[in-house]
Amino acid sequence: MEPGTLKGVGQAQDIQLGAVEQTGAPPGVNVPPDAGGDEPLLGRAAPRPTMSRQDVYARPMRAGRPLSNGPVARFSTWLKMTLSSELQRREWSVDEQLVHAPTMTRPNTVAVISPKGGVGKTTISFVLGNLLAEQLRLRVVALDANPDFGTLSALAPDEQRSTRSLADLLADSTQIESPAELHPYVARLPTGLHLLGAPAHAEVMAQMTPGLYSRLLDFLERFYEVVILDLGTGITDPLAQFAVDRADQTVVITTPEWVTAAGVLGALRYLQLEQGTLVLNQAPTGRHAGNREVIEANFRRHAVETSATIPYDDRLRMMLDTGTYSLSSLRLGTRVPVKELGAAIAYKWT
Repeated sequence: MEPGTLKGVGQAQDIQLGAVEQTGAPPGVNVPPDAGGDEPLLGRAAPRPTMSRQDVYARPMRAGRPLSNGPVARFSTWLKMTLSSELQRREWSVDEQLVHAPTMTRPNTVAVISPKGGVGKTTISFVLGNLLAEQLRLRVVALDANPDFGTLSALAPDEQRSTRSLADLLADSTQIESPAELHPYVARLPTGLHLLGAPAHAEVMAQMTPGLYSRLLDFLERFYEVVILDLGTGITDPLAQFAVDRADQTVVITTPEWVTAAGVLGALRYLQLEQGTLVLNQAPTGRHAGNREVIEANFRRHAVETSATIPYDDRLRMMLDTGTYSLSSLRLGTRVPVKELGAAIAYKWT
């Protein structure tokens, strides 16, 4: 081979190597004009084409079937709404609200309180927690903050109940780093709700100060999206005041009796809640329903709107007492207001 040829090849190689050094690209690779000499070419490749669901399914889908808006579908919807009861229409409406409930930006705490005893604070805490966990698929824990032998954890089925308490969890909290390590301390219900019981011994519960509850809530918010506080009777004791101040929302419970409703109305003036939800619980039905309407009208006159009116339901009472609660098995007249309560809470997330 002639020496001139070797020299030419060497010069060509030098030119090509110079191009590599300047552009970072091997010979034969086109470099964009704006590519800097020192910039790596990683990440400059053209984006891969993607395919969305809308490309495949042009029509809106629900439960695996295309939604129809034709004349037949509209007539069917009109007929169903016309022939359905007012309660059934309310349920369909609140179900739609729950489907489109807003998302929260951080963990939320809900305090359930009342100045009167026996109004159903534990029942409301329980059914609300179950609904938020089951219908909205949220990680929810309800804890018993009643200093007088609260019964929240006793509502769990026997085989799912935990013998440990919130005091035990607080004592061991520095050793717990994962959700699975919480399991021995809580009752885990089929709906997804977790229940955290109060200490069985009064002297242990008496040591639970607002400061310790604050530590416990800080810990629980690492693992749960919603924390429900089932409080004891009263609104002026330090624990109740702490709960109201700490909570993102407060649910105030009353019953239709005048003495209870009057006390709750006074408490609402005292609390001046910005994010408050009023629940009229154990409301009478039938010929005694007039009492309920009078109470609701009195609250409205004082600019307090009842967010949910839950009737007295003996089947609900038996479900709770036997550990066999099921939202879908409640009669329609109870199921609808329970869902409306859940929607009222969900639309106030922060």
